[in-house]
Amino acid sequence: MKISELRALQNAINGEVLWEDEILDYYSCDASFYQIKPKLVTIPKIASDIPVIMEFAKNNNLSVTPRGGGTGLVGGALNDGIILDLQKFNKIKASKNYVTVGAGVHKGQLDIVLRKQGKFLGPNPSVGPYCTIGGMIATNASGSHSLKYGSVIDNLLEVTIINGRGEIIRLPSKMKICNSVLYLAHSIEKNDYPRVSKNSCGYRLDAVTNRNDLHKIIAGSEGTLGVIISAKLKIYREPKNKILSILGYESISKAVSDCLSLVKLNPSALEFVDNNTMKNFEVKFPDSVACLLFIEFDSETRKNLELLKKNCTGRLLKTINHKKSITKWWKYRNSALYFSLRNLSKGESLPHIIEDAAVPIEKLGKLILLAQKISKKFQAKLVMYGHAGNGNIHIRLASKNNSKKLTTDLSRVFFDEVIKMGGTITGEHGDGIARTKFVKLQYGTQNYSLFTRLKKEFDPDLILNPGKIVKSLIQG
Repeated sequence: MKISELRALQNAINGEVLWEDEILDYYSCDASFYQIKPKLVTIPKIASDIPVIMEFAKNNNLSVTPRGGGTGLVGGALNDGIILDLQKFNKIKASKNYVTVGAGVHKGQLDIVLRKQGKFLGPNPSVGPYCTIGGMIATNASGSHSLKYGSVIDNLLEVTIINGRGEIIRLPSKMKICNSVLYLAHSIEKNDYPRVSKNSCGYRLDAVTNRNDLHKIIAGSEGTLGVIISAKLKIYREPKNKILSILGYESISKAVSDCLSLVKLNPSALEFVDNNTMKNFEVKFPDSVACLLFIEFDSETRKNLELLKKNCTGRLLKTINHKKSITKWWKYRNSALYFSLRNLSKGESLPHIIEDAAVPIEKLGKLILLAQKISKKFQAKLVMYGHAGNGNIHIRLASKNNSKKLTTDLSRVFFDEVIKMGGTITGEHGDGIARTKFVKLQYGTQNYSLFTRLKKEFDPDLILNPGKIVKSLIQG
């Protein structure tokens, strides 16, 4: 591209156009271990900038990839064309039961606004202060309290996007494209969808049962169907009381066994932390404790604490009802990825590929055994933590041998077994670069063909974040 062309684009929009090397290097990375240098970065200021940028991209055979906070773990916001940074779309308007928010708003900013009104957003990723609402929708983010409050898809009421044609679409709506989405949704092979409480793999056609559900197709779509501009999201009143219990177990198997009964108590959160993670806490635990469960209740706390004591076989290490202390303990849990990275020895790396599987909770024990078997087979250090109540465990294998072939072979073996359990290869992080090649394995030929048709309905020129979710469209 000529400098004159780039300046012409700058003059045509209200936002910014950047092409300096240091800027491109910055946008070549996110929180994953991938790196792809874009050719151009744009920061649109108003919605009408985006169709102009898209037209420029088509004329120059470039892709357009939306980007939020850059906190994604699987390379979802990386590409070699134009990066579209949505930081200027940062308005917040809170109402009684919902909030209308721009795609570029950081969740930490939203939390401050809502807290003043005694409200909160249900989905709460551990990188909450830094991720953006657009990125959360794009990956169908969840977090530690999704057990009670659901993933983004369960809280999304309305979304406004700009599709690959440059059209502004507010979903749900009665637009012509919606008839096509409904037809595809009614054509899926439901038995090939995972039977889990949270899922960020592929396109969520299973969530579209009628016209009022059409907006849900954008949750987890990773910027491949449209650029998210704003959304209306459900919000909740802050509970008057909370109680967090820390349970210690001598073995992972005993903790997993307890999860089956504890989840029936309807906690707001039920989280698992292994020994490799908990040893980084600034807390001394008994030597016999091999892992922890965090279980939180935010209603009928006294009654639920008594029920917990009756249904728990583990050791009740702490019961916390003071707000600041609860926040402190959740910070320990939310730092699990950081602790994993800090424990790497020289030459080891921690690829984010099999880190986000989710299975039906009754299969949680099998998932743990599978992870242990895989770690032995590939001689890798194993770290596990995550959302036990949803059957969603973050499994990280640290190894010095992380060749592309080995990583792919390991992933295929692991994902084959997860799918047989009725699970998903990604519960909340999205497919990105890491897992797109396995989406067809997850869903089968019929559903995958519907995914490609859905992609073309929204993005006929295939310029929006290519290489994510439906890889075959660009590779043949």
